[in-house]
Amino acid sequence: MRHLVVERGAAANTVSAYKRDLAQWQDYTDGDLSTGGIERFLVRLHGDGNKPSSVNRKKAALSAFAKFLVGEGMLPENPVAMVEGAGRRETHLPHVLTAGQVGRLLSAPDRTTPRGRRDAAFLELLYATGLRVSELCNLCVGDVDIKRGILRVQRGKGGKERWVPVGKPALTALASYRSDTRKPTPLDPLFVGNAGTGKHPIGRGLVWRTIREHARKAGLPELPSPHWLRHSFATHLLSGGADVRAIQELLGHARVSTTQIYTHVDTNRLRTAYRAAHPRA
Repeated sequence: MRHLVVERGAAANTVSAYKRDLAQWQDYTDGDLSTGGIERFLVRLHGDGNKPSSVNRKKAALSAFAKFLVGEGMLPENPVAMVEGAGRRETHLPHVLTAGQVGRLLSAPDRTTPRGRRDAAFLELLYATGLRVSELCNLCVGDVDIKRGILRVQRGKGGKERWVPVGKPALTALASYRSDTRKPTPLDPLFVGNAGTGKHPIGRGLVWRTIREHARKAGLPELPSPHWLRHSFATHLLSGGADVRAIQELLGHARVSTTQIYTHVDTNRLRTAYRAAHPRA
């Protein structure tokens, strides 16, 4: 675990997940890191009904552990590399809200109350910036420059820092929310519990529950997770003509291949480009 944090710079969530995965592997196989032991572990995971994406992550945890042992001279080679087929990744297109649905969701909080102003502020910010929920919860007051309209994300996935522009509706909602709070220091959490008047950072569970509550008020056909706003942010940018590389930077993706899934969603944009450019469209 120290190796993951110090030498690989893994995020806290990744370290926690890998620790759970390795504990499960040890429990299931008594620590058998042979090819046969790994295959038995993965087969059992499939038999227990784990999704292929979950099996794939557990396999990745084992592979990272084996690579560490190889580097320490405790294993001659990585046995996970010789396991074929297990944990094959499923490709799921992201859930995306229409612009109209996003508008209804953002209008759902009662902005005449402190809690409503807090909820409106973080909903607007999630859609305006494409933040992950963990990044939203970790924001400090000093991370937002309302005058310049820019946001610093310090503790994103992989511990990297990035700067993201913020649109006017989100800035207005943030300013309204900030007027309710005591005079904070730059290191104080931006979003707090207790209807926006507490001292402790807002939790991920509260963000999920709040979004679902406002989704019901907005009459959305399904109850979206916070990540739906991130997906919608990326897809709507792509529809508006934004470059995939720029969207990659805004989302904080390490690889552009992760961002390119949104090109599969925006079929209308692709169809329009095809009809405009192909001589026999």
